[in-house]
Amino acid sequence: MHDEEYLDPHGAAKFLKRSKSTLDKLRCSGNGPRFIRAGRKILYRRTDLVAWLDSKTFASTSEYVTSGAR
Repeated sequence: MHDEEYLDPHGAAKFLKRSKSTLDKLRCSGNGPRFIRAGRKILYRRTDLVAWLDSKTFASTSEYVTSGAR
């Protein structure tokens, strides 16, 4: 049985501790977590949200470069 948890944009934003507006912008720019589009409905798998957060994990500031740092 498939027991994956799916969240709507409000639930996903709450899980990520971000605003829904920020999550919407990240989705439109392609910089946010993976999502599912089922007709007009947008859903997020909790595992995709966790994977996206994990991809943002760093041990020090020297591991990443911000777009304005060049």
